[in-house]
Amino acid sequence: MRFNHKVMAITGAAQGIGRQTAIQAAQEGARLLLIDRSRHVHELAATLASGGCQVLALEADLEQWESTEQVFAAGVAHFGQLDVLVNNVGGTIWARPFAEYQPDQIEKEIRRSLFPTLWGCRAALPWMLKQGHGSIVNISSVATGGVNRVPYSAAKGGVNALTRSIAMEYSGSGIRINAVAPRRDRCPGAPRPTQ
Repeated sequence: MRFNHKVMAITGAAQGIGRQTAIQAAQEGARLLLIDRSRHVHELAATLASGGCQVLALEADLEQWESTEQVFAAGVAHFGQLDVLVNNVGGTIWARPFAEYQPDQIEKEIRRSLFPTLWGCRAALPWMLKQGHGSIVNISSVATGGVNRVPYSAAKGGVNALTRSIAMEYSGSGIRINAVAPRRDRCPGAPRPTQ
């Protein structure tokens, strides 16, 4: 029960890595703020609540700063604290040779797999700094050097860079900031890229 008395926010919680993380965290005593733009996040919340977990599910487009800021503020207002953030939103939209990507597709890939982590860190840090403690885990990817996924690779490379930079900037603040790069074959339910 290592998360007893702790509030954990998980973005992209409706499926894949986010969903599995939520289920595991609930089993280990966490109170959960589940955020996703899919309505399916409420189904997961209901399932976890039926098992005794204190959980709040909110829908938001985390590619946008305003909605990100609002859901984090609502979560802290509900629980009174924020101890752990798992920034999980992202994933390849298209897989193809880079020369075949259209400019708007490149922008969408970057917006999907970089901005939610950037905005999530920005929204969580003030609350964690006020508390004097916290932990942020950014989900990166082993595909930062992948083939046919250049925009996604660039976005996840950006996640690695922002993780290092924020960790250095806030060293000594009581906040730990890390990135992990899970392999798909070790993450049951992780979505496959679409063509």
